[in-house]
Order: sequence, then C-alpha cells, then structure tokens
Amino acid sequence: MPLPQPLTLVGRGVRVMKSQIISKTILFLAILTLSSLSLSGCKKEGDLKFNHKLHVVENEIECSQCHTATDEGKMQNPSMDTCGECHEINMDNPNEDCLVCHTVESSKKDYSVERAAKEKPKSFEDVIFSHEVHDGLECTTCHKGLGEAESLNSIEWPRMTTCQQCHNGEEAPKSCATCHEKVRKDVPPESHHGDWAMHHGFESRFDKSCEYCHGKDKKFCQECHRTKKPKDHIFNWKTTQHGVEATHDRRLCATCHVASFCSDCHRSQKPISHKAADWIAFIPEPRHAEEAIKNFRSCNVCHTTADCLRCHSNIILRQEK
Repeated sequence: MPLPQPLTLVGRGVRVMKSQIISKTILFLAILTLSSLSLSGCKKEGDLKFNHKLHVVENEIECSQCHTATDEGKMQNPSMDTCGECHEINMDNPNEDCLVCHTVESSKKDYSVERAAKEKPKSFEDVIFSHEVHDGLECTTCHKGLGEAESLNSIEWPRMTTCQQCHNGEEAPKSCATCHEKVRKDVPPESHHGDWAMHHGFESRFDKSCEYCHGKDKKFCQECHRTKKPKDHIFNWKTTQHGVEATHDRRLCATCHVASFCSDCHRSQKPISHKAADWIAFIPEPRHAEEAIKNFRSCNVCHTTADCLRCHSNIILRQEK
C-alpha cells in the first residue's frame, strides 16, 4: 500500500482554498461597488425627468423651441410656461400626472425644481462661453448623443477635446484666454489642486485634453516619471506587485519601460514566485504548471517552448487516478 502524501494534499488544498477565497472576495467587492454606484445614482437624481430622444428625434422639436438664449448668450432651460405650450399643466391642482416630468423627490417638495441636469464638472468653473457667438452650429456638434438621451442624467457635458475640433488655431483661436478666465499655460485648472498628483494618471486614460497643454508625445509625462516613481511603486512593488499589474495592463508599463527592461532583470534574478518550495516539485500539480496554464505569455518573457520540453520530454507526468 503506497504511503499517503499529506504535505502534497495539504499544499494543494491550501492553494485551492486561497483561490476560492480570492474569487469570493472579488465577487463581493464587485457587488458592493455596483450597489454603491446604484445607490449614489439614485441620490444624485435631479428633480425632473426629460427624454430628449422623444422630443427631438421622434417628435422633431427644434432645440430653440424650448431653449432660448439671454442677451449675454447664456442658454436657458425651459420654464413651466414653455412646457405648457404643449402639455396640459394644472399648477393649482398638482396630481400624479405631474410625475410624467417630475421625480418623486420633486413631488415631496411641492414639485419644486432645484436641480434638473447633471452638475457641471469643476473644469467648467472658469469657462467663458456664449451660445450667441456659436450661433449657426448644430447643437449636437457640441452636445454629443443628445438625440439618443432618454434621461437628463445620461447627457454628458462637452469635453475639451470637442472644443478643440474648432479651436485649433485655424478655424477658431486656441489660446487659453479665449475660453478660460483663469487657466493659462502657467496656471493649472482648479481640478489640478489637492490630490491631483495621485489621481491624474487615472483621469488621463479617459480625457485626452491633457494633450492641449502637455503635448501628444508624452514627453511631459516621461520627464517626470523617469525620475520620480509613480505612487504605487512602493516598497513591495518589485517583489510582489509589479508582476500582477503588468499582467493586467502591459501598455501602461510601456509608458516608461521597454520589453528588454523586464527580460534583462528576470534573466539574472528569478521572480519571487519561482522561489516557492513547490515551484518545480514532482507532485501532481506543481505550481509552475498552474501559473503557465493561467498566463503562458508571462512565461514567454524569459522562456521558450524548448525550455519546457527540455525537462518534460524525459518526464512522465503522474496523473491522478
């Protein structure tokens, strides 16, 4: 009768247990995140419900029929009287019909309207803009996807990249003073204060307006990051963290590093995972095999298929019965 192998079974069981715990933790965090986003979305709901698609596309109502500009060129939201030109509104006797346009929260405040659309981003705080100057442009030139918006919360404020389509120095001026009261080449926007240095990397992935001041060749980024490490490159970055992050997003690493940077280091210094006791242990499931199955591309940074065959061609792998 063969002797039992408690260490092998325990080691394998621990890895399975760890995998299950990690999977459950990720699932829990995902559910928690979605729940918080859902709740926060409800809290930030405005006092009005409005379907631009229904009005603009399906009923072919012009924007100017509801929105009028002031003498200063500021576009106004429609008043109750404006809506009353098409809708029957009894302001003296509000009832459930009001909920067609008003939210439940608005009904609790005698159908008053404190906030209709999304709040303006901080980047709009010093923006100079006149709709009168831009008269002649289609509304959808700046307000992308307006005809498909079925709620006020789904409407996005124009991004700086939208403005840059015309404000390129040829069709329209591109100087900061044209559109901003405070922002200049040497004066950062309000959003760049506080903990901006910690979060700017995340923001730069979604908003290309950085290029307007800092250029497109990423030279500005590289001059800083090649001399100053990012915040996440902490004491355990080299030993335990960088490999996981590189697996998730290698393109981000490529901002500062070339492929040879990884291979030059790992050829002389094994990754921390390779130092585990069961990395090449002769058991049914050695850890290196599990990792290769998960992400063989990482193995190819240093190894070729010939490296695998050099050992496995002379080894008959044991199979579980």
